[in-house]
Amino acid sequence: ELIELSKHENSTIRTYASIELIQSNKGNVPELLLTELRKNEMVETFVGCTIDVEPISSIIYHEYWNKIRIEASRIKGNNYEQGLAIQKALATDLTIKKLDRILIYSEKEVYWLLYKRTFENRKHTDGYLSRIKELAFSKNNAYAFDYLKKYYSSEYSEELENYLKSDFPKAKFQTENEIFYLHSFIKTLLEIKNEEFKKIAIHKLRTEDVWKSRKGWFYTTLKKHGIEL
Repeated sequence: ELIELSKHENSTIRTYASIELIQSNKGNVPELLLTELRKNEMVETFVGCTIDVEPISSIIYHEYWNKIRIEASRIKGNNYEQGLAIQKALATDLTIKKLDRILIYSEKEVYWLLYKRTFENRKHTDGYLSRIKELAFSKNNAYAFDYLKKYYSSEYSEELENYLKSDFPKAKFQTENEIFYLHSFIKTLLEIKNEEFKKIAIHKLRTEDVWKSRKGWFYTTLKKHGIEL
């Protein structure tokens, strides 16, 4: 019955059924994620005192992601040891690996937080590199860019630098996802602590307005680096 309800036309019913399938270990999580990525539907959520609207694909991914983290944290030990256990679980769990592969190769744009999780979970197989480079350099995906910078900084140092100097200034950031990418790139440019990169970041923000829908967030980052626009 749960499997049938996970295919229901009502998005809320589908979401509750999928959550129960994941928690009871009875669902095919990669299949659930693929289905919701194709549908690309949102539901209203109410957590604590916060009302929000989230993609169902994100809810499914995080339901399993959190399940793995909670189970891993149950070991005896201090916070540091529990943190290592969680990190190991996210790096080695076979289902999480399948979910991350689905997200990396998704033809549809994926919710920004899912990209962030995927590229922070582990170092992926080198077979994914061409796709990750496409996301970073052609799709202006900041989380793919950060992944390359973290794991392949020497191999791709020239491409990473050329992107920041030549491609980033011309890139268009318009959607909600892209505003998060823009913020991440601004942080990267400022953290390099190089005057040329600092000027690139400031010029980008002075010549575009899209980020102003999240201006408080951007201003906090700028303030951290002693910058006022």
